[in-house]
Parts: sequence; C-alpha cells; structure tokens
Amino acid sequence: MRIKTSTVVAGAALTAAAFLASDLVNHEYSPVAETVSRFVNTGHGWLVTAGLCSFTAAALALALAVRERAVRVLFGVFTAGLLLAAVFPADPPGQWASPSVSEQVHGSAAWVGLLCFNIGAVRFSRRWRSELPTGLVPTAVAAAVAMGLFMVCTFDAMFFRELPNLIGLTERLAIAADLAWMCLAARALAAPGPVAATDRVGTEAAVSGG
Repeated sequence: MRIKTSTVVAGAALTAAAFLASDLVNHEYSPVAETVSRFVNTGHGWLVTAGLCSFTAAALALALAVRERAVRVLFGVFTAGLLLAAVFPADPPGQWASPSVSEQVHGSAAWVGLLCFNIGAVRFSRRWRSELPTGLVPTAVAAAVAMGLFMVCTFDAMFFRELPNLIGLTERLAIAADLAWMCLAARALAAPGPVAATDRVGTEAAVSGG
C-alpha cells in the first residue's frame, strides 16, 4: 500500500513539474488561453507527454490503492483516459472546426477521464468525510468547481465565443486541484488509521452483498 501511494505523490509531483516547465519554456502559446495538451506542438512538447505519462502512473497507483469497487472503476477509467491522451496528441490551436482523429481521441478520452475522476473523488470524500484528513473534502469540491469552469470555457470557445478565453487557466486550476486531492487521498490511504480500515470493510461488505 505504501509503495502504491508513494507512487501517487511522486507521479503528481512529476506531473506538476513537467507541466510547469512546459509553460515556462514554451512561448508559442498562452497558458491562459490554451490547454496544457496543446503545448505538445511546441519546441519542448515532450514535456507535456512526460507529464501525461507521470499523471497516468499516479492515477493507476491511486486506483490500485482504493479498495471501494465503484471508486476504483472510476479511477481506472481516469487512468485509461490519461493514457490515451498521452498516446494521441492534441492538435495545434485553431482547429476546432476540423479536428484530426488524434485530437478527437485525445479530447474524448481526457474529458471522460477527468469527469470520472471528479465523480470518484467526490464519492470517496463524501462517504468517508468523518474520518478523512482536513482538506480532502474541500479539495474535492474545488476540483469539481474548477472542472465545471473549464467545461463552461471550453463549450463557449467551441460554440459561442462570448466569454474571455480562459480555457488554459481554468484547466490548469482543475489539474492542480486534482493533483492536490490525489496526494491527500494517497496520504490518507497509506496511514494505518480509520480511513483505510473503513474503506476495506465497506468494500468487503459490498462484495459479500451486505
């Protein structure tokens, strides 16, 4: 368990470092107006791929560490979505009207994965909120709110273009909240306390039909 959860923390840290480095060294696009994945088309695009790969590793470790079946499935879908997003790169900016196959796979996988993660995070946090460490529930809420803002900005940019273009900023806020929640959840699951024990009991009851 501790190996898996330490992988979550290490993967989250590497993801944050890779995405931050990409924003700092790649000057072709604006981090406020363009999503992280668009930066794969810049001179140091490998940083985005590296970040997505470490994100995938962290998500997989978290999925394996969680014992509740429903949450594990949601995090498993999240892991698969990140992996597909890493394998199929996004298009350069300005191709909303005619996306490539790679862009369509990338976007669909990322959206489904992120939505599943947020559902799983809220479910886990609400179920065990009485035993969870301080900060996990608010972080789950912050991640869900940031994801909602990101969705609003994305749909506006695709269909309406009436709001300021803040897709990149809202996505980065959502990712930051996701990574923070993953680290807090990993810490809670690694501790030999009531969270891990209750999670185990709840899963065993669900499997046995209780």
